[in-house]
Amino acid sequence: FDARRTWVNDASVRFNGLRIGAQRGRDLIALGFYGLGDPYIQPSVDLGTLGKREFYTRFSYTALTYERLIIDSKRWQAGIPISVGLGNYRTSYRDSTNGTEIAYGVNELVPVEAYLHADYNLFWFIFVGAGAGYRYVLAADPAATRKLSDYTYYFKVGLRFGEVVKRVRKSLRDDI
Repeated sequence: FDARRTWVNDASVRFNGLRIGAQRGRDLIALGFYGLGDPYIQPSVDLGTLGKREFYTRFSYTALTYERLIIDSKRWQAGIPISVGLGNYRTSYRDSTNGTEIAYGVNELVPVEAYLHADYNLFWFIFVGAGAGYRYVLAADPAATRKLSDYTYYFKVGLRFGEVVKRVRKSLRDDI
């Protein structure tokens, strides 16, 4: 699990995510699912003929990540992950007459991220980590690209599930 901070419409927002991966030697590959923790709400945005409305932004994506570890010791791991994803950017506004939320726009996106991270093993199976990098978003709408391409940073807590499985299997073999 990880919690990221990034920028949408020039405002710092929270991202939540889940990443599942596999490691062989110093190479990792992972699949991650990410999205805004809560919709980003702007209280008054001028929507032209619709007037000023409360405006909501949602952004989510799935990313495939390759990472090469540059440090892999008993307590520390540090690497340079590169990811490419698919996602969408959805906007809506609140109708002032009845209070319902009405869809305003959808953009399909391809986020590309590169960052540097470090993890510290608290125990053999649990780690904490942090990282920072840059996300560039390819979108048909140039405004969406400008709004969503920015620096990103994150903190995470993780479970080394593969290590748990290896130790359980070894324990079961030793008991036989």
